[in-house]
Amino acid sequence: MERHIIKGFKSFEVSECLVKSAKTPTRVCVIYRTTRTKNKTKYEETKVLKFMEEFEKYLDDVVEKFGAPMICGDFNFHVENKNDQNAKKFIALYESKGFQQHVDEGTHNSGGILDLILTLRSGSDALPLKDVIVESNTGTTSDHHLVYADIPNHLQPHSSQKKAFATKNVREFKKMDVNEFRHDLFCSLTTIQFTSVEQTIDIYQDNVKAILDLHAPLVTRNFKMRQSPWWNKSCKSAKVEVRKAQRKFYKDKSNSEAREIYNEKCIDKSIIINRARNLYFNEKLSSSKGNPKATYKVLNHLMDKEYGENKLPHCNDKTMLAENFKTFFDSKVKDIYSGIEKDSVQYKETNSDQYMQGHENLSKFAQFREVSVEELFDLAKDLSDKSCELDILPIWLFKSCLPELIGIIHFIVNKSLQTGIFPSELKTALIRPSLKKANLDSDVLGNYRPVSNIPYISK
Repeated sequence: MERHIIKGFKSFEVSECLVKSAKTPTRVCVIYRTTRTKNKTKYEETKVLKFMEEFEKYLDDVVEKFGAPMICGDFNFHVENKNDQNAKKFIALYESKGFQQHVDEGTHNSGGILDLILTLRSGSDALPLKDVIVESNTGTTSDHHLVYADIPNHLQPHSSQKKAFATKNVREFKKMDVNEFRHDLFCSLTTIQFTSVEQTIDIYQDNVKAILDLHAPLVTRNFKMRQSPWWNKSCKSAKVEVRKAQRKFYKDKSNSEAREIYNEKCIDKSIIINRARNLYFNEKLSSSKGNPKATYKVLNHLMDKEYGENKLPHCNDKTMLAENFKTFFDSKVKDIYSGIEKDSVQYKETNSDQYMQGHENLSKFAQFREVSVEELFDLAKDLSDKSCELDILPIWLFKSCLPELIGIIHFIVNKSLQTGIFPSELKTALIRPSLKKANLDSDVLGNYRPVSNIPYISK
């Protein structure tokens, strides 16, 4: 399940949640239209017109998104009133877009159907809702009633093994003897004559990989799926109790005692989970006292600022999604290049004489100074402790083997500076699409920027 807050609308608020399934997922869209105005008689009609315009745009957008849409929430239109002109316009709007409304009972203490559920009437994304029930006893102070509906959702079958573990191919570096690895690396690289940059890069990668396969071969391991660090046995027990009470209540929804027990278990679960979560983050903040970086990291996590960092558009075919991103980013880069080239040509045509007169006697930068072994060694030691998936060696092992590798790295760097050739192998980067802002729509490619991860040798 993934949630997303949609911004850009002034007349209503909307939050979306994608419920995944084996078949077409359901996109649950929760709407709230406010009716607060300083002068109701003067601005009500304007606000309704604004809502109609924005909601029409939203309906056009949501049907293009991945997942069968189910739009629900407080629309503040009395759709049961046949004489309400605004309600009639609203009904005509969603019906013209192919949507139908399912709630036919009053949803407010004062009467009136204000809370609605909209789904597509036909097509592959139509949702056949069942048993739409309006419950007046919500157990809260809200003046709106609770609306229930059964949604057909075919969950993907999975075993407990798949749920609990993830399988990965890894190298067990901790078990390898680093000194023996360094010895084999030294013996392999010192007997080779280097010629071109491209050939030397191939030698470096082939030899290092071959020796690495001897000392730390790839093995398949199962890893536990990531779980909230504050989740404990009490939280798990409370969740189990809620499930038991829920099953009993769903067998007979008219049983008031089962309903009451279910509500009590839900409240108990919320209290236990909130207590465990609060205790964990209180301890994290206390241990981060005096360390601003650690404190802000905890606060960003609490405020959900990291949400969306790794989100991607919804697509069943990952290969197609990667191709779409590649095409989109490639066109953006080409547009930037063409813009720079166009501006450069225009500048030369209009300012060439003036530019040459002022820069005739300036010295030219024609070649690079050769980098010494000592300089390169210091630069390599100061590299960030971050690795890329394209790196053959993790950065800590690379730094440990610098005395053995510095010769070949020194040749690659200086030969590249002398010849002006940057090896094509080192131009390869791992591109990760990243949302520009966490609250942007994750299904729009224009909301992403490409983040390039390159091997440390390229740096």
